[in-house]
Amino acid sequence: MTAGGLRLALSGIGGPLRALGPAWRIALLVGAAAAAGLFAVATPGLYRAALALALAVNLIVLGMKWPRAAALTTLLFLPFLALVRRILIPTSGFTSNDPLLLVGPVVVLFLLYRLYVVERRERDPDLMFKLVLALLVVVVIQVFNPLGTGGIIAAASGLLFLGVPLLWFFVGRSLADERTVKLILYGAILVAGVVGIYGLFQTQLGDPISWDQQWIDINGYSALSVGRSETGNQLRPFSTFSSNQEYAAFLAVGVTFIAALMFHRRLGMALVLPLIAVALFLAGGRGSLVLAVLSLVMLAALRTRALLPGFVVVVMGVGLAFGLATAFGPRLDRAAGLGGDALVERNVSGIFNPLDPNKSTVIAHWDLIIDGFVTGVTNPAGQGTAATNIAVTLSPGSDKQDSENDIANAFVSLGLAGGLLYVAIIFLVFRGLFSRYVARRDVLSFAAVGLIVVTFGQWLNGGLYALAPLLWFFVGWATRPPPEPAENPAPAG
Repeated sequence: MTAGGLRLALSGIGGPLRALGPAWRIALLVGAAAAAGLFAVATPGLYRAALALALAVNLIVLGMKWPRAAALTTLLFLPFLALVRRILIPTSGFTSNDPLLLVGPVVVLFLLYRLYVVERRERDPDLMFKLVLALLVVVVIQVFNPLGTGGIIAAASGLLFLGVPLLWFFVGRSLADERTVKLILYGAILVAGVVGIYGLFQTQLGDPISWDQQWIDINGYSALSVGRSETGNQLRPFSTFSSNQEYAAFLAVGVTFIAALMFHRRLGMALVLPLIAVALFLAGGRGSLVLAVLSLVMLAALRTRALLPGFVVVVMGVGLAFGLATAFGPRLDRAAGLGGDALVERNVSGIFNPLDPNKSTVIAHWDLIIDGFVTGVTNPAGQGTAATNIAVTLSPGSDKQDSENDIANAFVSLGLAGGLLYVAIIFLVFRGLFSRYVARRDVLSFAAVGLIVVTFGQWLNGGLYALAPLLWFFVGWATRPPPEPAENPAPAG
């Protein structure tokens, strides 16, 4: 599929709307949303659909005039999507097939229609654009894989997890500028602070709010429970997100963004760092905590802007962490055990004893990753877009094969060719972003490097509804080829 093919497909969908004038298009969309809202007032079961329609229409109308603002608003709304879904539980019940989940995909599809049909943007000629487009084609083909897990309905739903995040790459390529990226950077830090406060309140300062407790009861989310503390079962917070994993990962991104700004002398951000760092530690997500530390080491190495000094910084950073763990780990482990806080005990014991299967899941995660790669090699045709995410639950009797690492999952879902294609994209992203910062030395490129490090292994995890689109939007912007220099005008006379 080329950019021309993408434009043709989108044109077939949006052609009738394009024939209308801008004012009529807006009036038609707002009128449809208003009619649906009035109909839903007397039908509580339709509240979710009516709210989803209202949000999508408002974002589309915004995107008609200001597409960058629509992208920015959508990316900063997604961290609160799960909270909105939970708040509606008392009035309209709960469903995993929630139309609110379609708001982000609808907006990104509209933005692509606006860019590639209305404005007729041409594709970039670089290899990165071609590989991401090729990966998206493989994802679509896997929907129809006869050997896929779960059947066609589950596989089509799997596009939300594997295909939609990639669409944000093309939006970032065409829409993002430095002002937009800067607003998203600071907006993400603000959101991290807000969700951090909510998460601390959720499990440290009080009992879960009614809608949060109802969500736990409905889903039977046993993974949130962390052993027992002196006061009974202790829950891992999930804040405004649908999972503790995404909550911890988003806080890690917040810490990384703050560190990137501080490395570039925005020292005022130090005032926000303690709140988000404490929330991250108490989130109980050991993987996100380790990746946050690793991203700080990588950023410190990158600031040297030279290969050998950077390598020395990485070695020294890893060595220092290992030395501190060896010297103080046992004492901290004992202190955490005596403190009575299950989350603190879990974090400390797991981090300082990574190879102890009774205290850490590192070995279990590693085995899952290896199994994923083996599956990709032994089943080179792939097992379809639903195999590694919750879309597979739409097919009774089918089991999810999530290795909890997106690289291994790419081999499972997309087969050998898709997995190798994704590995090539990862290599180009790292090379492109590191090279961009060394050449430009700007804080936004620096923050983008931190983002790809702190989210490594989860780039293609569409179950992280807020993080995956954010990551690919940044990647699309940061890997965009520099504009070609304008030709010098001929001298007058």
